[in-house]
Amino acid sequence: MQWISLGAIFLSAVFFYQCLGQGGKLRLDDRLKPRALLTNKRTRTTKFQALETLMEVPDFASLLWFAICAGESLENSLRIAVSRSNGFVSSQFYQVIQNVDLGALLQIELQNLGAESRSDHVRELATKLAVALGNGTAMADLLADFVQSASAELRTSLLDKAAKNETKMMIPLVFVILPVTVMFSVYPSLALIQNNFL
Repeated sequence: MQWISLGAIFLSAVFFYQCLGQGGKLRLDDRLKPRALLTNKRTRTTKFQALETLMEVPDFASLLWFAICAGESLENSLRIAVSRSNGFVSSQFYQVIQNVDLGALLQIELQNLGAESRSDHVRELATKLAVALGNGTAMADLLADFVQSASAELRTSLLDKAAKNETKMMIPLVFVILPVTVMFSVYPSLALIQNNFL
């Protein structure tokens, strides 16, 4: 019985070591860093990741909406939003602003971004802005609706991810913590029974 309890303790120690990082590559202090530091580090690389991009899109569109409601043109609103944000979405629209500074038309650059971007939400935002700019429709109402729909989609995605993480959290509970608890509760009784029969 001692071997069983030692084996359970060894398995729980190995599992705890793996939780700290694959083979110790990811240290505990890296996992305990504030979310802002990790977000800044991730956005500096401007890699495309679907969930992170979905988290950036409502904020970027809100900046655009505030600037347009304040009376700025679409081009100036894009400049304001790009200068006050960072990440994948901001880098995509920064490229649009750079091309406009070199003489390109804003509507054509937005159409190109809507056709070439890897993110569905950036494509949708760029296409809506290009169509609204071409038709002369109200930008504020369009951006308000877009922010609302993007925020609702973000909430749905985060709830789905939380549900998956909750299921994953049950694995160590069932296969590590529960067996160790059973061993600690059963072992004294078995030891007592064994001593009584001897």
